[in-house]
Amino acid sequence: MQGVTIGMVGLVQMIQTLIIAVFKAGIPVALASFGLIWWALKNDYLDSFISVEDLEKQIKQQSKNKKNREKGDGDLVHNKWLAFGGGFYGVVALLTYVVVELREIWEFFVQFESISAFFAKISFGMLIGLVIDAIMNFVLAIAWPWYWLTEISPPHIWIWFVVAYGGYWAGTRLALRRLVEPGENGEP
Repeated sequence: MQGVTIGMVGLVQMIQTLIIAVFKAGIPVALASFGLIWWALKNDYLDSFISVEDLEKQIKQQSKNKKNREKGDGDLVHNKWLAFGGGFYGVVALLTYVVVELREIWEFFVQFESISAFFAKISFGMLIGLVIDAIMNFVLAIAWPWYWLTEISPPHIWIWFVVAYGGYWAGTRLALRRLVEPGENGEP
């Protein structure tokens, strides 16, 4: 009887983890992947594609081609996504970068009691510190699995990765469906 109770507690914890992961990982990754892919296709940064596999091949090819990124093909967000490798890894790395940067910006401004205290602290050293922090955050975003493993509690970590990839897959599929132009008879 005690084994059944322990099993139920484990099942409840797994379901709780799944629900939290859907809201904290699955939905944000789905929205980000949809937005990035939709934006890239809308602005002709990517050629139209038929399948997710074709899309990932294009993204991989673009992320390896540093000349296009340096030349200015794409915009800042698209180029940053490609700098992180594009695809699923790039989407999560970009989201990690945004989360870490926003958290640091919030912590930076909260430390000042007033606007005058902020202006009094502005210095060349502070600007150098911000640049160094941005570089460190870029490296941290590239190593996003390590970052998120420190943020997520140990039981059922695999759920987080499955849900995040499911969000990427769903967002990519939705962007693909959204941008497929219907034929003359209304069929895609």
